[in-house]
Amino acid sequence: MKLCRFLGFITVAILTTCLVSLSQDKRKIVIDQDAAGPAGTDQQAMLLLIQSPQTEVLGITVVTGDAWLTEEVAHTLRMLELIGRTDIPVVPGAEYPLVRTKEETEQWEQRYGSVAWLGAWTPRVYHAARELGAMPEGKPTTKAADEDAAHFLLRMVHKYPHQVTIYEGGPMTNLALAISIDPEFASLAKELVFMGASLSPQTDDPEFTDTPRREFNL
Repeated sequence: MKLCRFLGFITVAILTTCLVSLSQDKRKIVIDQDAAGPAGTDQQAMLLLIQSPQTEVLGITVVTGDAWLTEEVAHTLRMLELIGRTDIPVVPGAEYPLVRTKEETEQWEQRYGSVAWLGAWTPRVYHAARELGAMPEGKPTTKAADEDAAHFLLRMVHKYPHQVTIYEGGPMTNLALAISIDPEFASLAKELVFMGASLSPQTDDPEFTDTPRREFNL
């Protein structure tokens, strides 16, 4: 009996050590995403990172891109409710680009030709910025964090200096705002993983016809 108890104690100690080691080795991530939904590629990318045993998602900062900020935040909140991860904060970010306007984009198209995908400005899917749009998965009951994305990003890299990976899955407006507030932001982050453009595209997608090595996020 003493031997069994001893072996049991050793087993528990080893498992505890392994679990602590796994927890310490997890990559800390902030997801900065234009979170169009429901169930599109933006949401799927977030689900992959959230459910990976190798990651600890500190928060999701949202930026207007493929859709407007208001609806992106709602889809993200609802997605987290559905998978039981409402512990992850959803932080609203930039609603508009810092430079280009919808009118300037339309003038550009008149001169140089139409652009297949303009995100929230794409005519066939366009609606006003603050409208929620369709929510077939149901509206969320949880609320977004009472903070803006740029300051959340800054708070995380100061809290965990040189430990935070920023996954950038949308336009980099939130990152630009964070840098403008604190120029040390980039050096305090561990790394930036960015989804944008392609090296050797092979596709018939009209978005890439005239500019095959760039895409909407750029």
